[in-house]
Amino acid sequence: MNIQGTYTNKGLALTAKTAAGACLRVTRVVGGSGHTADVPNAAQLPEIRQTLAVGEARCAGNTAVLPVTLAAVELGATYTLTELGVYAEDLNEGEILYCVYRLDEPVTIQAGSDTVLRFYLRQTVSKDGGAEVLCSPAGLITESDCGPVRRKVLATGVPSRAVTIPASELQAYLNSLPRLLTEHHDITLSGTNSDIVYVKDFHGYGSLSFHANNLGDCVFTRGFTLKNCSAPVIMEKLKWELGSNIPYGESCVYCSTSEVMARECSFTGYVSPNGGQVGRAATTVNCGCCDLWNCKFHNFEMVINCFGAGHIDIIETELGGEYGGSKYGVFTDLGGVAMLPDKVPATLGSGGNVTRNGGVIIQGGKFI
Repeated sequence: MNIQGTYTNKGLALTAKTAAGACLRVTRVVGGSGHTADVPNAAQLPEIRQTLAVGEARCAGNTAVLPVTLAAVELGATYTLTELGVYAEDLNEGEILYCVYRLDEPVTIQAGSDTVLRFYLRQTVSKDGGAEVLCSPAGLITESDCGPVRRKVLATGVPSRAVTIPASELQAYLNSLPRLLTEHHDITLSGTNSDIVYVKDFHGYGSLSFHANNLGDCVFTRGFTLKNCSAPVIMEKLKWELGSNIPYGESCVYCSTSEVMARECSFTGYVSPNGGQVGRAATTVNCGCCDLWNCKFHNFEMVINCFGAGHIDIIETELGGEYGGSKYGVFTDLGGVAMLPDKVPATLGSGGNVTRNGGVIIQGGKFI
């Protein structure tokens, strides 16, 4: 779509005044379905259909750009847009038809629809009083442009996608996904991944599901970091075996301002040559939430760490879990909360728990 602007005689006279230093004040911009004859001598735009929203003009040197928006949502009747009319204030004449823009392709504006058209009307005035009027197509949004996005936003269901990939390619796959309209992603993994996996800024009504067909089919030797995700994350039958290269305090699952559910997963820390345990199974911070269902936990410095209002639930069904070989079981600090069922060891098979600065541990409805 292209449009071309033509001044009226009164508009051209006003343009000469602006070149001499007068201020140009646009009073309104209208859309019409007619065809203005003899534009230089025209006083009104025939067949006016609606008034457009006009934004603040941006000026640079002798050039001014006027953003104009046409929205169909409140229209009472459908019409065909063929031209735009710009009206301005002349101190001697009052309101005048300043210039007329004609579209090379008429556009149907459907009443009550979500159609939005954005125009940038550009005017350049030379020092000798000459003038040129152009319209930049940059930023022009048509129905065909915004339709696919609108359909996704207004959809009542969320599409599902299933893929099977090696664990080593998981980060590259995540980096290729859109973040704001997350779909249901069912990701089957296999093999080993020795790098940190970052899951960040996924939002929408979908979810991310990572799983292996059998426990041991997929092994991670570094942690998963989840940050700022409103889309929930589900893990199933994944195995972590932290290696000797992990830094102090690394967690198999680190969850900040996100929600993760792990089912039938295995978490194993690293035992250094001097016998010290390294790593954590799960850490939650900044109101992050982690549910661990029927999982196995062995050989950690601390099994779970709830910090800064982070929340972790250990959940057991008839499948049960495994615990042992860790220095600390539960560590809560700064309002962190850990919830344990009756059937699990209160210290998760470790030497003890730590609570401080408002952190709490609740087992079977009682504080411990």
